[in-house]
Amino acid sequence: MNDNFDLDSFQINQELVSVQMEAKSAPEVITELSRLLFERGYVKSSYANAAIAREEEFPTGLPTKGCGTAIPHADVKHTIEPGIAVGTLKEPVKFGQLGDASNQIDVSVVFLLSVTQPSAQVYLLKSLVEVYKDEDLLCKLQAAIDPHVIVEEVNTALAKVKAEIR
Repeated sequence: MNDNFDLDSFQINQELVSVQMEAKSAPEVITELSRLLFERGYVKSSYANAAIAREEEFPTGLPTKGCGTAIPHADVKHTIEPGIAVGTLKEPVKFGQLGDASNQIDVSVVFLLSVTQPSAQVYLLKSLVEVYKDEDLLCKLQAAIDPHVIVEEVNTALAKVKAEIR
């Protein structure tokens, strides 16, 4: 584990959760979640456009069981504080598949990452993989209408990963 990486800094809180979003495109989802991060001082004003551009070049849609997920993010030069914004979608939105931009994934849960250290991204993604593997959890997140449910479920899942890493 990288000694400079603090997984505890990646807590999800209700201010960074948007449930049952009504969006028509991946850029629309990224813009809305970026706004949550920007308004709370996690990212710079350049973040949304940078995350959209990165998503177009390096898509992050994951064909996870239960419902598709995506993990868009921007380069660290657009971030201020580490954090994760979470959005669930009322109707799935198309994201390009990670590793295969020609394939489109119907995404219902989006984790928008604000990473301040390049090395932290690898550890954070490994941690989130545990969330993505849990079909029941993803379905519960997607169906949630209360941000508190998402906060509790994701933070519990991340706490288990943190315990295993340490």
